Amino acid sequence: MKKVILATAIALCTTSAFAGETAVLKIKGTLTNAACSADMSNGGVIDYGRIALGSLKSDANNVLGTKQLPITITCTAPTKVAFSILDDRADSNAQLPVDVDANKNMTQKVYTYGVGLTAGNVKIGNYGLWLSNATADGVAVNSIGQNSDWAADNWSIGYIPRSDAFSRNAFATKGSSDPLAVTTATFNVNTNLVIRDTTALAITDDTQLDGQVTMTLVYL
Repeated sequence: MKKVILATAIALCTTSAFAGETAVLKIKGTLTNAACSADMSNGGVIDYGRIALGSLKSDANNVLGTKQLPITITCTAPTKVAFSILDDRADSNAQLPVDVDANKNMTQKVYTYGVGLTAGNVKIGNYGLWLSNATADGVAVNSIGQNSDWAADNWSIGYIPRSDAFSRNAFATKGSSDPLAVTTATFNVNTNLVIRDTTALAITDDTQLDGQVTMTLVYL
């Protein structure tokens, strides 16, 4: 459930495989005062600064390296909370090979993110995104993740967030993959940026990189 105070789940089941004469309707939910919020350093901006075209390759992709942004999630009470990420610039993803943490030369659209178009509608490039240095209430923890179609108790340690909001990431004690209730969680978002060769870009004027994602908190 996404940022709701009262959540209900309705399940309908029959008493036999042969559609008997009775059925049971159940209403489930949780009332809670807990609420969480996310705070991103530097206003949520990862800035690669001014990039001189003359310093870039004209006949090969240009890897501009990694940057890091600290994020803090704060809850009013210990809460099992996760988050999903959606690439708001997915249509501009050039799907150029890029290293995402220890994963080399990734091109899959669900694990890379767009950074906008040139004036001539050329896809500028893309970046990879991953998490590191997670803590919960001052203690180092695992970053864990799962796809939306996985079983509720199936989580993977060190999971790379998907760019299509089809996955969610949470936190677990070291040696565990079970979501942990947290009051304060901190972690770094890391990016690795690659852009096209300058011949393909064909840029004559200043062009802004325009990457953007939306992070949504999800209560477990």
